Amino acid sequence: MDLENEIVIHKVYGEGSVLNVDGDKLIVVFTSGEKKFMFPDAFNGFLVAKNPNINEQVLACIKEVERAKQQELQEKQNKVVAERQFYDEQKEYRKSKKSVKTIQRANIAFKCNFCDGGQSDKQIGFNGVCSDDLIQNNILIEKRTWCNSEDCPCLNYINGDIKRKELDSMCKDGGFVCYESQMLREWKAMAGIVQHGENKGKPMKLNQVQTNSLCVLTTRDPRSKEEDRYIFAVFLVDDTYEGDGREEGYVSTKSEYKIKLTPNEARFLLFWNYHANDNQPEVAVWSSGLHRYFDDEQAAQILRDIVKVKKGTKDEELSERFLWHFCRINGVDNSNVKGPSGALKK
Repeated sequence: MDLENEIVIHKVYGEGSVLNVDGDKLIVVFTSGEKKFMFPDAFNGFLVAKNPNINEQVLACIKEVERAKQQELQEKQNKVVAERQFYDEQKEYRKSKKSVKTIQRANIAFKCNFCDGGQSDKQIGFNGVCSDDLIQNNILIEKRTWCNSEDCPCLNYINGDIKRKELDSMCKDGGFVCYESQMLREWKAMAGIVQHGENKGKPMKLNQVQTNSLCVLTTRDPRSKEEDRYIFAVFLVDDTYEGDGREEGYVSTKSEYKIKLTPNEARFLLFWNYHANDNQPEVAVWSSGLHRYFDDEQAAQILRDIVKVKKGTKDEELSERFLWHFCRINGVDNSNVKGPSGALKK
């Protein structure tokens, strides 16, 4: 705002001319000499611009500054409340260390086809339809089962039956193209449908997952090896359905305890650093099935390493609270959790 040479009126000094505005300092020349004021605060009861339009602009500026101050104060208060809750949980956990699971539950990891829909420097993708190059890769090169299904819209697009605009519209407003295209929109992972054998077409179940289990979403880049599989998001399950003969099982969350990793962060969290197969534990191989189960210690190892990669980011405080909350409600002593011992560590 250019106020230089504008006429202002002061209750005591009378009319004066604005000499200069430097940041939050306003210099006005009155007949009695130069006076310095805080800008724009001085217009809130001390100064009035003679030009009504200028006065209106300054008052709008004051309101905006006040709104920003209130927002900053509210954010500080919210942070204080969150930190207090976080440290209270730590204190309670350290004090008792006696809490144990009353119900045995398993944590779950999902094998997800790579999806670059909605990809940015903030997330891998998994929030929209894949790019044309990736669609062709999944269908023609990697021959993904669902991508090559006659019911898959992406195959219809590659075959020329629908346009790209129509394909993209199918994923909007809660629409569905594939499991992966909606994962980081809905924060929901599904057990899948059996694709081969005598049970082909039957929905799969999730019979070991319960509320407060950790869900880990994993993928690997096109043309990469299984040992390169990485974790791109985690969430604390607060809604789960085992599944039946008609519908597949699923896990999802609406809680605050959900974290997605940036492309750079995700590649520091290789899934096979934490997990190993019962048979041939030194070999990083997923084999069949879209999901597998793992214990609380492995879950704590993953969450602890997420805290490390989130250091200095806006998710740092959330990642710390996530780790402590998970350990507290599941009776895990984080101070005694060992280092990862998955297949890549053997």
